[in-house]
Amino acid sequence: MHEKEVARYVRFDNLHFKTMNFNKIDIILEHHLHVPSVLKKQTITQAAVLISVLALISKFIGFFREVLIANYFGATGQTDAFVVAMLIPGSILGLFAGGFSTLVIPFYLERKSKSEEAARKFVDSALLVWGSVFVVVSVVILIFAPTFVHLIAYGFTGERFELAVRLTRYLVAYGLLNILVAIFTGLLQAQKQFFLPVAVSLIGNVAIVLSLFLLHRYLGINSWTVGLTLSSLISFVAMFLVLYRQGFFHNLSYHGVDWHEIRQFGVLLLPLVISGGISIINQMVDKTIGSSLDAGSIAALNFSGRVWQIPLALFAGPIATAVFPTFSELALTDAGKAQYRSRLEQTMSVSFYVMIPSTFFIFFLSEPIVQLFFERGAFDPKATALTSFVVKMYVLGLFAHAICPIMSKVFYSFKNTTTPVIISAISVGLNIVLNIVLSKFLGAGGIALATSIVMVLSFTLYVILVRKYINPFSKELLIEVGKTLVSAIPIALICYFALPYFQNASAASLNTFVILAAKIAIVGLLSVAAFMGFSKLLRMQSYEFFRAYLRRTLKRSKQNIDANH
Repeated sequence: MHEKEVARYVRFDNLHFKTMNFNKIDIILEHHLHVPSVLKKQTITQAAVLISVLALISKFIGFFREVLIANYFGATGQTDAFVVAMLIPGSILGLFAGGFSTLVIPFYLERKSKSEEAARKFVDSALLVWGSVFVVVSVVILIFAPTFVHLIAYGFTGERFELAVRLTRYLVAYGLLNILVAIFTGLLQAQKQFFLPVAVSLIGNVAIVLSLFLLHRYLGINSWTVGLTLSSLISFVAMFLVLYRQGFFHNLSYHGVDWHEIRQFGVLLLPLVISGGISIINQMVDKTIGSSLDAGSIAALNFSGRVWQIPLALFAGPIATAVFPTFSELALTDAGKAQYRSRLEQTMSVSFYVMIPSTFFIFFLSEPIVQLFFERGAFDPKATALTSFVVKMYVLGLFAHAICPIMSKVFYSFKNTTTPVIISAISVGLNIVLNIVLSKFLGAGGIALATSIVMVLSFTLYVILVRKYINPFSKELLIEVGKTLVSAIPIALICYFALPYFQNASAASLNTFVILAAKIAIVGLLSVAAFMGFSKLLRMQSYEFFRAYLRRTLKRSKQNIDANH
């Protein structure tokens, strides 16, 4: 254990979560990037940089995958069918597996503190029993695929319906393997082994890209199926072999199963299944309503997510994950609670600082960004117009999408799992109503706008209800958010006046792609410079945080280079 780590156990029902107390968010992130054996001769910072680079490359290849999909298949009925088909096994299996992968880690860590053998035996038993459940569910999906497609995409008829049914059956293997990969990833992360999941994710994305590139002429949209299945198979085999060498999966027998322990695990799993089910229902509702709209609407919803979710993937998600151990640690004692508010305020301030300018930039430049990424081949200007409009509607709730997971972590840190579930349940009901109403006027954009409205209302509920434990919205935070809004106004002005330079833009050829990318990059750099400049003039704390973080990072890098030389 690192000397700066303070091991604690946070009680959650009948479990104990092992958490770490770190002073800074960046330290949390750095310490969670465990150095695997291949990197032991490197410093932690160097390993963190390497893993971050691999993750960035993987995301880039993943985005290129989406570009190929848009090019080959466009925002069409067959893409709609594929998105629905991919959703069915992923969502139904994920209903159980999401909660499983969350819960199995604290169970494993608690037993590991007493006995390595006992911990591994429990994991083997849990995987054997619940893995059998996953297989049975997979068979049910295979048999009743038409029923599931009809329930989720009631607007599908004729060829689009038949294609969705066929693809659903093809993708069952992918769904099952992907669920097991998620569980394996959790086990590796429980041992602070983060390198392998990132590496196999990169390899998997390469496999998908190659399948699409080499096979789309022969297999059509089934090349996407082959790529996904091959990707999940590679990840499964690689992680299974590593975990097997570490002592897992050696006791896969029903004779050694502690059924009392499994039942206890199942009882605690139920609330997580319900919570995960609510989230999955929300996704299904969007696709269900989208199935009754024009062909390509579901595809537009899917492609738009690759654009507006970029800030969430790069910043909000890692922050929400990283701060949970610290929140849990601070919630234990009265002394810790004194620091909780300031830490929470800082986290939320940084999130607003990133999401508000991102909202302005993506909103105004949604069309050229979609053109840059997708408009070529089967993805025509009509698909660009539809997708960019959906992006605009989604991005209106970007800040809420970033803050709500952080707020839910606050409730979890105080051992309250009920309130986030209630808020999620309310959001589902409201989302259904707004989807039906707004989609009649705005089509797919109405579905996106409904999501944004629901997220903003969920954010409001979190703010009201969290006051029972802590009030993060101090005068200082509100002033900081106000300064962020003022600093972001120049971004809106720059992007608005730059729009005429994007008229009749195209990315169909290499030359036009480079020109369009350069224009977006120039506007982006000007926007960042203006935002940072105003942040400095207004003496924003978030600006000082980023500047200090950059300075520390550069200093550590220089020290590492000097040490190696």
